[in-house]
Amino acid sequence: MKLANLATIGAFAVFLAAPVGSLVTMGLDPAAERAITLTELTSAKLLTPNDEKYRNDVARRLVSNSPVGMDAIRAKNALDVKVFGFVNTSQVISGADGWLFYKPGFQNGACMSEHDIGVMLGHVEALRMIAKGIGIDFRMSVSPDKEVVYPEKLGPAAAAATGCKILSSRLWRRIAKTSKSSIIDHFDVMGHDVTDDLLYFRTDTHWNELGKLKAVRQLVFELTGRKVDGPILASGQVMHATDMPNRLLRIDHEEAEETYDDYVSRTFPDDSNQKIADTFILHDSFYGVSYDLLKHVFLNPLFLSYGNENIELEVRNALAKSPKHVLVNTVERNMLSKILHGEMSWTGVLGKAFLDANAKTAGGCKMSDAAKDGLKFENLSKQPSGDFTAGVDPQILVRLAEHGRPCVRISFETAVRQNTYVYLPIKDQVNQNGPYFEGFSLMLTDAPGARDFWLVLPEDFAGMTLRVDPIYSTGTLSHLRIQTGALPSFSPVSNM
Repeated sequence: MKLANLATIGAFAVFLAAPVGSLVTMGLDPAAERAITLTELTSAKLLTPNDEKYRNDVARRLVSNSPVGMDAIRAKNALDVKVFGFVNTSQVISGADGWLFYKPGFQNGACMSEHDIGVMLGHVEALRMIAKGIGIDFRMSVSPDKEVVYPEKLGPAAAAATGCKILSSRLWRRIAKTSKSSIIDHFDVMGHDVTDDLLYFRTDTHWNELGKLKAVRQLVFELTGRKVDGPILASGQVMHATDMPNRLLRIDHEEAEETYDDYVSRTFPDDSNQKIADTFILHDSFYGVSYDLLKHVFLNPLFLSYGNENIELEVRNALAKSPKHVLVNTVERNMLSKILHGEMSWTGVLGKAFLDANAKTAGGCKMSDAAKDGLKFENLSKQPSGDFTAGVDPQILVRLAEHGRPCVRISFETAVRQNTYVYLPIKDQVNQNGPYFEGFSLMLTDAPGARDFWLVLPEDFAGMTLRVDPIYSTGTLSHLRIQTGALPSFSPVSNM
């Protein structure tokens, strides 16, 4: 038994010595991710008795990031893909006919609820109204995940791993069409037959040149009304190093890709006077891989990636220039989180920047105290001191100016830490339960103390009634003041 134990220890030492020795003599493999730092190797957490998770993570990365460790990973993945024809890692899973799919995009098979979808879609329209109030045309576009465009290529294992993904994608699109959402859904132009040229790479997470062209033609129509018709014919072919084999599996792989240089130069010439001017584009990787083509359509666009380390400052600077168009793109798998909890939420970089830019414009509005017959208080009792005592679900209904772009300013003091919500009135209440909806609202600060909100809305809201929930439960409001006014309209009233 002792001899067996010694043999086991020796085998483990040899197993560990190979990758660690290669790490010492050769350094980190250039392809390694999350490389070990000297700070981590000398951290006191390595000796903390109850921090086994930290030690395991450091040890795993120490081995896997070594040249020997990375070679072992490459060999194992190459064997799975090229010999056995099937791979299933934490990031990549094989589909049918040699297709690969990005597993995190399946989101563990989670389902989107109708409630979350409704709030998400409503939030996009609320953002659009806040932007429109200051003269900006805000549009959001969605790039569909590959499994949504090509569910027939999933195969049994990948189809099982997707869980609710395909059903959820159909559900949110059905609700979006029913509610007449302004979202530009690139899925709408990704229809295909079995014999059609591919729109996505078999082994990449992104669309190919043909998929990009279809999406860009759709953008032109959505933003300008100009329809770009005609067949899209290839003029050449190149080899493309696809991301899932090369970046995620660490094996060399290229895939043939059709090029369309002649079509692009003919349809979107560099000297075209039909380019879309004055546009700020916030995007993820789908538009990132489409830069060259987008530059044929937009005139000197300002591109900004979500991954920019100065994104908050850059977004504010971009909005300060009052661009005519703000186009925000996200891949479908990140859509819900980005809208409700990420960059596009009211506490995210874009949502907050739009609120601040709107408030700045509203500051130029000539205000006066709202008329008494233009106000209605619910679950708010005025005290002899002039303060208001709030019950559960207090509301202030404010009649907006009858003409122009209506402005409102609401200020008060409170000691409670509860958010203020502003509900935008719904003009077309078909398929709605009332004039207000959780998604079509603004979430403002919850900081105790003085609060002062300025807001300007598009002329669509003139004469309508705004709902303000100063807090959402019991508390006291002091020095409450409500003012209204209007700024001139940008254009004749349009249907909202």
